[in-house]
Amino acid sequence: MRVQNHQTFAGKARRRLAACAAFLAVVVGGGVVSAAPAVALTAPATAVPATANPLPSADPIGNPASFSVLVNKSRPLNPASYAPNDLINARGSGQYMRAEAAAWLNGLFQGAADAGTGGLSIVSGYRSYEQQQQVYSYYVSIYGQAYADTISARPGYSEHQTGLAMDIGNAAGNCGLSTCFGDTAAGQWVAANAHKYGFIVRYPNGYTATTGYSYEPWHLRYVGVDLATDMNRRGFATLEQYFAGNTAAAASIKSGADLVAADASGRLLRYPATAVGGYANAVQIGSGWTGLKQAFVVDWDIDGVYDILAQWNNGVLGVYRGLPGGGFAGQVVVGNGGWDRMTITVGKWTHADGRPGVVGYFPDGVLRYYPNTFGGALSAPQFIGTGWNGMELTIADWEGDGANDILARTATGSLINYRGDGWAGFYGPATTVGTGWQYMRVLVPSFGLTGAGTRGITAQTVDGNLYNYGLGRGQWTTYSQVGYGWNSLSLFR
Repeated sequence: MRVQNHQTFAGKARRRLAACAAFLAVVVGGGVVSAAPAVALTAPATAVPATANPLPSADPIGNPASFSVLVNKSRPLNPASYAPNDLINARGSGQYMRAEAAAWLNGLFQGAADAGTGGLSIVSGYRSYEQQQQVYSYYVSIYGQAYADTISARPGYSEHQTGLAMDIGNAAGNCGLSTCFGDTAAGQWVAANAHKYGFIVRYPNGYTATTGYSYEPWHLRYVGVDLATDMNRRGFATLEQYFAGNTAAAASIKSGADLVAADASGRLLRYPATAVGGYANAVQIGSGWTGLKQAFVVDWDIDGVYDILAQWNNGVLGVYRGLPGGGFAGQVVVGNGGWDRMTITVGKWTHADGRPGVVGYFPDGVLRYYPNTFGGALSAPQFIGTGWNGMELTIADWEGDGANDILARTATGSLINYRGDGWAGFYGPATTVGTGWQYMRVLVPSFGLTGAGTRGITAQTVDGNLYNYGLGRGQWTTYSQVGYGWNSLSLFR
């Protein structure tokens, strides 16, 4: 297979693009592709979730109406008297919850029953500011303020006031509001499966120093399926850890949802994500970026600030480290000679390496993995496959299991997923996950473009339009146009 020159079929693509765009991501097949490695390595059972997003944290959300709002001892609701306007009676229990959360709670309860756990019961849901004041005052009168603060929130600081929290117990009534709930079949099932329904165990065992509260296996918090799944996939136990604060807030590239590009004059541009599935006007963050084959936005030295890995037409592979206060340090050459002949993608390819590396091939079609062992020059390559000639490569976690995969686009427009095992190898057969992708110039992984915890692929068409395809667990979730007029821009992956 050979990647076609986009210019030779651009006219044809323009006529067919509108008709083809809607079905690009709907074909999901199970065919084995001959370019798959002959040997699939099996990942150890103790695999640690990899971070698909190069940055480990995001800015905390303060909007009290957001499903992702962070409320704790140091972050009160604003206003303190906030009350949601969409409360409903959850499962006819007399306890109230916001409508969307209550709908997903129904699914959680049904899932627990179907799993043979004995079922769940509702204990306590929404509490107003005034009700929380009464609860907190009662605990203070019984236990004193110091201990009360470990088991109850002060008014205005309670998750129950958001309408997104629900205390649950066993259907039989035992272990209600007790840590023993976590040891029951229902409690263990909830801890392992709540994220599938958009819930998290808000105060897990061993994290009192982080959350400020004692272990409460019964206290569930709705954050939405995207965020709960992302926390589970990336190994974040608490909202405090997930929303640790973006250390790149003053850097030139601030978010995994931002789009970075170079124009024909070599200006380096950042298009800030709007948090509602689009991009704001460009901000110039550099100049002199002509002569690129392609470039990647990546946290190369895992310091929490985005860097740029540049693949130059002169054969050099170089890193420009992002500075916390803005701008970039001078180029550090991490590969020299022949890199212009390689087709590459960048990302974390094995749990054994904490830093992102490079996966790619020369015209011989032999796929190689180059570890980034020390945050500087690349280490010697590992050979991981053959027969990759003519494929465009993108590292992304298609399966949503914490191990990155390779999405390979063929010259005929098939998008094929090669499932990574998390240990520099592949697992299982390759599968076709889309058709019609020959009309795309560049595929860019995105993080958080359509909301907290969301993942996707932003695709630039030969006509210069941008489309976002949301990623779930082994499936496309959303599809929307997010830009147009990008013809003259070279997008960084």
